[in-house]
Parts: sequence; C-alpha cells; structure tokens
Amino acid sequence: MVRTPIALALAASCALAAARDVSAQFEGQAPLEILFGFTLIDGTGAPPIEDAAIAVRGNRILTVGRRLELLSGPDAPRDAIATNLGGGYVVPGLIDAHVHLATSPNRERAEAELYRMLYGGVTAVRDMAGDARALASLARDSRLGLIPAPAVYFSALMAGPSFVSDPRPQSSATGEVAGEVPWMQAITPETDLVVAVAQAKGTYASGIKIYANLEPALVRGITAEAHRQGMKVWAHSMVFPTRPLSVVEAGVDVISHVCRLAWEGMAEAPTQYHHDQVPLYGNFSAGSPIFTELFDAMRANGTILDATLAMYARAENDPDDPLSDRCDLDFARALVGRAVAEGIPIVAGTDFTLPVDAPFPALHDELEELVRGGGLTPMQAIESATRVAAEAIGVEETHGKLEHGRPVSFVLLSGDPLEDIANLRTVRAVWKDGERYDRTAYRRTVTEVESEPAAPATGPADPQAALDGWLRAWRRYDLDALGEVLHQDPSLTFFPNDREGVVVGYGAVRAYHEELGFAPGGFQPDSELWLEDVRVDSFDDASVVTATWHFGNRLLRAEAARGPFTMLVSRTRSGYRITHLSMGNYGAVSPSAPNVPARLGSPGTPGPSARR
Repeated sequence: MVRTPIALALAASCALAAARDVSAQFEGQAPLEILFGFTLIDGTGAPPIEDAAIAVRGNRILTVGRRLELLSGPDAPRDAIATNLGGGYVVPGLIDAHVHLATSPNRERAEAELYRMLYGGVTAVRDMAGDARALASLARDSRLGLIPAPAVYFSALMAGPSFVSDPRPQSSATGEVAGEVPWMQAITPETDLVVAVAQAKGTYASGIKIYANLEPALVRGITAEAHRQGMKVWAHSMVFPTRPLSVVEAGVDVISHVCRLAWEGMAEAPTQYHHDQVPLYGNFSAGSPIFTELFDAMRANGTILDATLAMYARAENDPDDPLSDRCDLDFARALVGRAVAEGIPIVAGTDFTLPVDAPFPALHDELEELVRGGGLTPMQAIESATRVAAEAIGVEETHGKLEHGRPVSFVLLSGDPLEDIANLRTVRAVWKDGERYDRTAYRRTVTEVESEPAAPATGPADPQAALDGWLRAWRRYDLDALGEVLHQDPSLTFFPNDREGVVVGYGAVRAYHEELGFAPGGFQPDSELWLEDVRVDSFDDASVVTATWHFGNRLLRAEAARGPFTMLVSRTRSGYRITHLSMGNYGAVSPSAPNVPARLGSPGTPGPSARR
C-alpha cells in the first residue's frame, strides 16, 4: 500500500471532523489527544510516515497521519491535547505467537515473564497449550488491568491418547486426568468432535492446538469442526503420523516448528511422537522439490509458518540443550528463507524463555534471528510480530496495525528498527490499551534472580535425589521408601505397562505397588530394575526424566523386560516429589526370564518371588 500526501490529508481530515462532530458525547470522558513527533511504522508494510501523529481518545485510535494535517490543518480540533513524544519511531505493540506460561503453572513466574514482555514492547501473546485454568486467570487479569501484562490468548490441546502420558499434559492437568479435561483432550475416531470442540471453546481458548499422534482424518475433522465453531486451529508441522503436507491440506491456520517440515522429505516417518526423533537432514536440502508442493499448498491455504527459528539457533551453541542435536540449523534457516521467497507468511514465536535477569524478552531474539538467519527484511520481521501475528491469533480486525478504531497499543523506540532490527530493543515507552508504561520504570523482578531458592526442608532435596530414592525403593520393594519420593496427593498419576489407562492418586498408586509385592521395610527381590539412557531436562520447578527401564538380571540383559520410561519430578512443599510416571513396553520378553513381574514383562511371565 502506497500512501500519497493527498490521501493522508483526506483521511486525517475526515477522521478529525468526525471526532469533532461527536465530541459532545465524550463530555466527562477521556479527552482527545494528539501524539506527535515520531516516525510511524504502522504494521501494514507501507512505507514509514515521517513527522507523524496519532489522534486518540482513551483506548481508541481515531486516526493516524502527518503532524501538519492533524495539528495545523483546517479541520484540526482546537480542544485536543497535543503531546510531543520527542522523536523516535513508533511500531504497533509486538506479539509473541508461541509462549508457554502454564505448562506447570507458577503464577509468580508467569507474572514476572509477562511483566518483562510488556516493558520490552510485547502487548499480546499466544500461549500454545498449558493449564487453561491458570491461563484464563492470567488473561482475565491482564484484560482488566489488574496486572501489568500483555493480552493473553491461549489454546486447548488435542492429541492421540498415547500422548497424554507425556509429563507436560500431566502437569497441565494436575488434579484432574490428562486427556479428559477440556483444555487437554485425548481424541479417537469415536470422539464426538462437536462436543470436544465446544468443551475446548468453553475454557475461553482462542484456538485448538493439534499436537501429536493423530491420523490425517482426525486432523481434518478437528480442523473443520473448530472452524465451524469459530476457533482457530494451530498445529505442529508434523503431527505423527500425519505429515506436514497433510496437516496443511487439512486446513489448519498455523503450523509450528520449521525443522519438523523436514519429515515431508523422509521416505519413512514415525507413527507416534517422541522428542528424540530426528529426520535425516543430509538426505535433502531446503531447495528440494519435495518442499515445492508443500509451500504451494501453504500458499493456497493461507497457512502461516511459526518457525521458532531462534529456539534452534540457541540450541546450536549449547550441547546441554535438549534440541542441540534435533535440528540442522543451516537447513532451518535456508527453509525459512525459501518460505519467505515463496510468499509464505512467517509469524514470530519463541517457544522458550530467557534467564530471569535478561532485560528483554525472547521475542527480540526471534526477530533478530529471522532477519539475520532466515533472510526476512526488518519490515517483514516487524510484520511477523504485528500484522501476521494478529492474523495467526484471529484478532486482525483489532490488533497488529495502527489504524482508525483500533486499541491504543504501540511501542515508542529511540532507534530505527528498519535500519537494524535490534533497535526494537531501544524501547522508551509502551502503550497497551491506552495505558503508558515507561521503560525507565521497569524493575528487574527478584524472582530467582539473586540466587536459586533453597530446597524445601523435607523430602528429596532435588530431582536427582527423588529419582535415586525411587530406584532404591525398587531394589528392595520397599513401600516406605516409595512413599518418601512419591507425591502423596490425589494429583499423582501413573501409567503402568500392564493396563490401559492411568492410575490416579497416591492411594491408588501405593495399592498398585502393594499388588506387585512391595511391603513396608522391603526385602531383597530376585530381579532388579535399572535405567539406561537416562536424560534429565529441567523446566522451572519441574524436571522430566526420560530413559529405558530394564527389569530382570543384568547378566542376562537380552532377556530382561524393557520399555520407555518417563518421570516428572516437581517441587512441592515436601521436597521434590514424583508427580507422574509412565512405563511402556518394548515388545515381548523371553518366557525364560527369571522372576520378571508380569506387570513389567509379557503376560504369563512369573511374578516377583515371595517375601522371605
């Protein structure tokens, strides 16, 4: 869009005349204010307006244009309050389109992160699945101005039943059963999608997040029903087993994670999600023809790409980062560049947070990576965090641009972001819903900045102690030792390997182990449980342990029962406690395996030896 001086003057004249004509009805309300003295980048992609001005009343933009037309023209109101912002650049409030504020809800940390975002220029976020009870509370308090925070829009997750044993949905459904709550639903071909989507919408979610372990037909069905009920659909680019092209053809609005687009180029792909799955990046390049069909489909469907590029860039230089070996960064950057060249809209989303003492939120890292690594121009990057992000959320009629009738949400910068995208960090002030937040008023939150919190006075002192205690309990079938590490709460969940569904609550989990032969004080069993390929990933007040469990005789390892293992250890008032466990199976076990409990091996194998 190209604006001529005549067009700008005419638009400003009409808007100001309208404002003057209806000024009487605003008696006793917010005054008419004209902000001037800056260059305006309005989020539409149009050239900047130098010596610009914005006329506002309360939380409503009346018009934007040049200062001379708004303040000195024949229709300029004489009762307006004129405020000189003193130079600089104005952009719409930024939007981070991929955050996680309540995977394991912690209100203090969420508010601290939102506070940092707001003073860093972020006026809205899209949360990509968590505990909707906590998210709805944050969204409400932000909207009412009870906390200094961006507007919060969030999703309700849908996935195959096998995914809900993952510790993240377990944590997000604490106190309830993951897969059976409206914000975290397990979907099967028998699910009534009309009801499922209606329940999700009832949580105040703006969209459905399609995560993993769903066949193409279900992805299509969820998408169609969500759209029918007026909800957006946001999906992982690879849903397992549904590949990226099928996800796009299902009609979803946004797909996340550029690296997972690589699965479209694989001859074979896993049928279920696991975080360690990595495509063979050396088998193709960003220029491979396989991606031509994919981008053609995205362009035809208007699909937005949530690249999360900075997340992969950070991992590249950190061998301890869980993502360090799961994405080829050169491939990811090149594929984002090709997507831009193909006309695919890119939205700025982070999917990570920075240390609490970092002065600015992670969105700035993403925008800088999109420009320097992904090949976006600074203007395109700004659009990715304004206009495109608003479209991704579904609030494009009110957010993402600075135009007549929209809320007063924008950022005043000292430096020109079109010259250097890092100048988005030169925040002088932020307006969010008509309220001004000066950067000089920003104070670093004290939450965990000065030092790590002391461990609770009772119970395991850290996640490793909880894991070690659990292993000791198994070595002696000690029911008392088990009680020292399990979360003694109704929210405890356990997916055993011998039955469908979940064991819920400490009492039920304890009874289950009693059935296995666990007893107070324990005894020396004939067989041993041990873990291999152990990995511990820490997230705020929780740690996720993944491994392969083995049960049997270490000297006869090939005959031992084994399977995938996931444990969630959370910080509680009684120490670090195990709040979720999942133990699956890797095939059948040799019938000759000595004293392998049926619940850890194949059906019919001998149970644990009797207590001596």
